[in-house]
Amino acid sequence: MTLITLIAQILLTIPLTIILKYINKKENNLINRLIIPTVYIIIVSALIPKVSNNIYLIVVFEIFIRNFYVTNISGEETTTSKTSFLIESLLSVILSIFTYSYFISKVDTVIPNPEDIKGFIWFLIIIYLVSLYKISTKDKQAMSEIKKKTLKSEKVIMQYAKFKNLYYDIIKSKNNVINNLTYAIMINEEYKNPTTYRKVKENFNAILRKEYSYGIMQEKSVYHISDRESIINAINRFEKLLKNNNLKEKEQVEKILNNYADEDKTNIMNIYTIITDFNKK
Repeated sequence: MTLITLIAQILLTIPLTIILKYINKKENNLINRLIIPTVYIIIVSALIPKVSNNIYLIVVFEIFIRNFYVTNISGEETTTSKTSFLIESLLSVILSIFTYSYFISKVDTVIPNPEDIKGFIWFLIIIYLVSLYKISTKDKQAMSEIKKKTLKSEKVIMQYAKFKNLYYDIIKSKNNVINNLTYAIMINEEYKNPTTYRKVKENFNAILRKEYSYGIMQEKSVYHISDRESIINAINRFEKLLKNNNLKEKEQVEKILNNYADEDKTNIMNIYTIITDFNKK
């Protein structure tokens, strides 16, 4: 090892000190402080092969220079104890010596030739293709979810149009929240209990003369009531519930649902939102 090489290595500690100081300022991370010096000597060996002999000395010089600068020139307080600094410095030197002994000193140049990196390039290509496939799959799943939501919205609007055509003459509360919520409840009940199934059960319970939920609004009654009667009864109850209440729209909806169908609240709220959004268009 010549004197010129030694002087060059001492000078090359300056950029390393600057890099470490900058990295520490951004993120005080022990792993960075241990690995960056080793990466630095590998890069220097690749760019300046003439100084690669015993290049781990750059790390040793850097530790002495940094310690001298911090304790004697800058006046900065170290964030680590002397013991921690010694252990960290020792680990950094050991890592750099190991890298020099088993990697840098064993080859003519640390820059890999095309044959050496062929396998690594194919590895990167495979990783890239796998990531593309995952992104594509996620996009398809996202589109599928959007499609499902769109189809659900379309079904809700179709049911809304159907019921509005049938019952517009009785669903005419002055409070539009009640009107929209009544349609939302009807649509939810129709999903849960289709008309044919509901009618069979209602007729059976009417014969037994026992209290049961009748009509599309599933109003409680001892006697059989029709869909239209159940709607009228429900609207009357809703209006009494909200009478003399200066509540906001969301509060009105929650108050009605808490007294009507707490278990189906989420579904009815979703249907209500679809209807109100449709009416705003």
